[in-house]
Amino acid sequence: DWIGGERKELIQHYRKDLDYAMRVGAEYGGFHVVQVDDEEGFTYPRKHTDREVIDAAAAFINELLDGQNYSFWFLMENLWWPGLTFLEPEDTRGLIRQVHYKKKGFMLDTGHYLHTDLELQTQEEAVEALHRMLDRQEDMIPYIKGIHLQQSLTGDYVKEWLRTPHDLPPDPTERFCKVYEHIFRIDKHEPFTAAGVKGLVERIAPLYVTYEYITRSREELAEYLERGRIN
Repeated sequence: DWIGGERKELIQHYRKDLDYAMRVGAEYGGFHVVQVDDEEGFTYPRKHTDREVIDAAAAFINELLDGQNYSFWFLMENLWWPGLTFLEPEDTRGLIRQVHYKKKGFMLDTGHYLHTDLELQTQEEAVEALHRMLDRQEDMIPYIKGIHLQQSLTGDYVKEWLRTPHDLPPDPTERFCKVYEHIFRIDKHEPFTAAGVKGLVERIAPLYVTYEYITRSREELAEYLERGRIN
């Protein structure tokens, strides 16, 4: 929830992070192109269009990066709230076109894209949906430099959630906990194990593939890594 925030403070905050990334030799930095407040995250109203957020984010990114001597990739990541969703090819192209930074690209989070279609039921359907998205904007595939490889098919949960009104608690701490509990029931970050996943990754041919999971122990993480590994 940043569009109405204090720009100078945001720039200082991100520059500190980016300077640290340079010091430790990071090969890329990730940036979610999204605008979402607590109410939007909890009850799904849209207060901005995707293009409004993309245009605002591009202007912010240019202010952040212009004139800086960073050498890492700056990878812009999709979510399912207003911003970069990969749903409209012209929005995707508009973001790339507007950002000045030379080493710019996308971090495609497969699970985040799946949350844009509440009707998906199986991982095989999920792979097909991702291929259809790529078909619509094949010219953008070379810009996908990284993949957060994960899945969660939670459309039924979201549809059930939206059938009844939900109120946010007034207490900030309780509100934070409720929102994040809801988000993680949508975005589970589980292994993407369908047979077609390998071909999907090969089609994109990214520089980086991250198995991005949410787990409760090292043992569960090891299990997820074994299940999700692409051979």
